[in-house]
Amino acid sequence: MTFLTPLFLLGLAALAVPVLVHLIQRERKTPVEFPSLMFLRRVPYQSVQRRRINNWPLFLLRSAAVLLIVLAFSRPFFSQTAVQASIANADARDVVVLLDRSASMGYGDHWQRAKDEAKKIIDELGNGDQATLVLFDRSAEENVRATGDKTRLRAAVDAAELSAAGSRYAPALRLAQSLLSRSTLGRKEAVVVSDMQRTGWDRPEQILFPEGTTFTPVSVAATDPANVSVTSVMFNRTRFANDERVIVTAAIANRGPKPVENVPVVLEIDGLEVATSRTTLTPRVTNAVVFPAFTLAQSFVRGRVKAGTDSLAADNVFQFVLSPARPTPVIIAVRDGAGAAESLYLAAALDVGSPRQFDVQVVPMSKLTAPAIFRASVLIVSDATMPRTLGPALKKFVERGGGIFTIVGSRGGSLDGEGALLPGTLADLKDAASGRAETLGVIDFSHGVFELFKTPKSGDFSGVRFFRYRPISPAAGDLVLARFADGSVAMAERRVGAGKVIAFGSTLDSSWNDLVLKPVFVPMLHQVARYLGQVQVHSAWQSAGQVVDVSQRVAVLTAGGTDERVTSALVVAPGGDRQTVGGQAEMSVELREQGFYEVRPQGAASSGRPFTLAVNIDPSESDLASMDAQEFTAGATGKASLVGTSVPTDIKPAESERRQSIWWFLLLVGFFLLVAESIIANRLSQKPAFGIR
Repeated sequence: MTFLTPLFLLGLAALAVPVLVHLIQRERKTPVEFPSLMFLRRVPYQSVQRRRINNWPLFLLRSAAVLLIVLAFSRPFFSQTAVQASIANADARDVVVLLDRSASMGYGDHWQRAKDEAKKIIDELGNGDQATLVLFDRSAEENVRATGDKTRLRAAVDAAELSAAGSRYAPALRLAQSLLSRSTLGRKEAVVVSDMQRTGWDRPEQILFPEGTTFTPVSVAATDPANVSVTSVMFNRTRFANDERVIVTAAIANRGPKPVENVPVVLEIDGLEVATSRTTLTPRVTNAVVFPAFTLAQSFVRGRVKAGTDSLAADNVFQFVLSPARPTPVIIAVRDGAGAAESLYLAAALDVGSPRQFDVQVVPMSKLTAPAIFRASVLIVSDATMPRTLGPALKKFVERGGGIFTIVGSRGGSLDGEGALLPGTLADLKDAASGRAETLGVIDFSHGVFELFKTPKSGDFSGVRFFRYRPISPAAGDLVLARFADGSVAMAERRVGAGKVIAFGSTLDSSWNDLVLKPVFVPMLHQVARYLGQVQVHSAWQSAGQVVDVSQRVAVLTAGGTDERVTSALVVAPGGDRQTVGGQAEMSVELREQGFYEVRPQGAASSGRPFTLAVNIDPSESDLASMDAQEFTAGATGKASLVGTSVPTDIKPAESERRQSIWWFLLLVGFFLLVAESIIANRLSQKPAFGIR
């Protein structure tokens, strides 16, 4: 036996303590009064019993407890080699096979070669060996847990399929590290079968495998692979005669070392070929191919751009989904008799943009109705008092997800008559000091309204001057978006149900301030309308491997203002697999395949119309540049010399002691002995002649 901290053995001197406790203990004598003893001879009293231990069990318990505690602190362990550490099987190996199934492995015969290499590793397993099969792309999955069943492992390799996701080595290596760290076998190996794609590294990871692990990368990469791919598409939308026209521009890249001439590039819309072009690609260069405009007349139009044919077919096609731009409906409510100037800046600012993002309607208060409010997404109350009769409708509108932007000015007040919607209370009007103007002192740039302006040179509010304003006193739970320089609140938000209400303590018509004349006004108002209307910009395509929340698209409100919502949907994958999302679980879809996913809302509130998601492979998968074995190993472990190295014969003392953990058992037994000693000593102390006589 060896000790990791032998200096603690000096504590064995504490074994003398129980001996001293027993030897120095004396019997108590009762003195007896007697007449004068001056004529008697003094005879010294000697007792042999006092000099020997009388209660051996108690003494041994105390000594054993001290001995075990000292040994525990000395951290004992038995010296052994890595092979000896595996008691069940001295030569057993634990092999983790990491099989890359990312989209780039679909190049030529890479996938089949990788599966063959994985089966070779399985066939080399000996008696007592076990292997774990891990499939990985951008994430890692333990496909078959540690087993010595070669038939089962080979069947799992044969059943493995390519994914459309990108390569990420770090998750797979971390999983291998975790699996090998828990292994009890003496020899540990990690084998990566991959095309060693350079783009699979976000950064060098330096995974800390257990001591003695053999790390072996097996590459199936081709030398100087040729590959043409469609990396992305862009859209230019215009309107002509009330129709939306779209011009598609595709980026075509040549990743290979040789030029490719006269590559056909085809645009398909809903399965029909609408345009064809040709391009010549020089090595390592990307060309832009522009197609003629087409009319976008309906929602969820499926588009596809194809470019040439080569050994990696997955990146020769790029899918997308387009829908006509539907402006967000906005109502600007103004007081009766108000001039056009009071809503001029608001309406003009929201009308900016191509294509038009907001459908703006200016309505006098006397003509504002509940059905009109429910048809809108955002209601802007421009320095006016809402009729009390609309209070219940406004509250319901906000609770269901609608947004209200109230510009209080001098006439603004409670929106619903109960104070449940307005964020706080309104103070009296304040005029800036003579000869100077008030400014905005604090702005919450983390909020959705002002997040656009948080970077330098993205918008300056410091030059906005306020000559008159009406401070807001927000209630507990309300959010403060901006303050004036004097500390009073300029803009506040209250959340009610699924919707939001924002109050602005001034006007937006140039009479009380010059905000409407500043460059930040238009983008700020657009941000307010998007935020309150909960406008989501849906991408025309997604990358495989992503998890997409479809709840916002699925949560459809029925006409008539009812509160019923769709809470589940049927998802049909490109390969035909079906799954239901929602209900009691999250409405999230993992996009594992390339192609078009169809999402069909379910329930009485559903309009019955499905929507489509387009999924493409990760663009980085088109770059097939690979690393050699030493470079890959250095990126994974920080050492390029671990390839094919043998397992060390001896294990370091600290590793041996950590595996055995004998000290823990010694400390536990010592503790129980001390408890037993205390119980016995307590009972014996209540009897006469205890200890030494």
